[in-house]
Amino acid sequence: MRIENYLARISYTDLHQLSLPSLFKLHQFHVYNIPFECLDIHLGIPIELNVESIYKKVVNYFRGGFCYELNTLFNWLLNQLGYEANIISAQIINNHEPGPEYDHMAIWVKLESDWLLDVGYGDLFINPIEIKPDVVQHDGANYFMIKQLENNRYSLLMSATGTNFKERYVFSLSEVAIEKFESQSQLKQTSEDSHFVKNLICTKPTENGRKTIFNDKFLQRNNGERHISTFESESDLVKCLREEFGIDIKKYQQRLEEMFHFSF
Repeated sequence: MRIENYLARISYTDLHQLSLPSLFKLHQFHVYNIPFECLDIHLGIPIELNVESIYKKVVNYFRGGFCYELNTLFNWLLNQLGYEANIISAQIINNHEPGPEYDHMAIWVKLESDWLLDVGYGDLFINPIEIKPDVVQHDGANYFMIKQLENNRYSLLMSATGTNFKERYVFSLSEVAIEKFESQSQLKQTSEDSHFVKNLICTKPTENGRKTIFNDKFLQRNNGERHISTFESESDLVKCLREEFGIDIKKYQQRLEEMFHFSF
């Protein structure tokens, strides 16, 4: 695994220095260039939580991934570059209640202060968020705030306007071994109740908005305007993935046609 190939994958061409501005750029470039996606679940390809497999998929094969993959890989990169980065567990809020432990993976970086990083949520922050309770932070698109729940437990809230905040997940600042996430990763790949089994998703932000594949729809937000188009066939989906996200799954198209559970 080569650091320079990973940096090229995220279009990071700066001469890297161990600094807060560099950490911000790494996070920005990662979310702009590597999409959140759960295609393998619909292609019947098992997702393995080890750095070598994820590196090959994301860097060599120009794919994306979901939280366990992308944050595992980014955490590895940060440590290779000299940052004090740790994997942490988070619990996604659904119906005002947190999910199970290891429901989500995020990253805690200690650099001048404590920072929350997350390149594997889907639609979240572009820049790292300082773990500084009750301070509103803006990433250029949305507003975020951290609430302290207990000594080592926090809540992340998000708002489009800076006034009405919605809780996204709760997290603890305790390093967690990647193996701890294996059970939840398997459930998200196989359970009929899994959001990722029910829905095919591929998304990444752009400088002016976001583009997203959600089942048989392609959604684009650009400077506040929204456009939605519907795929008429699996071929349209494959073409959109290639042209809009740089993901080539043409060799899996027949498998997708056999497994795809949406009516075109």
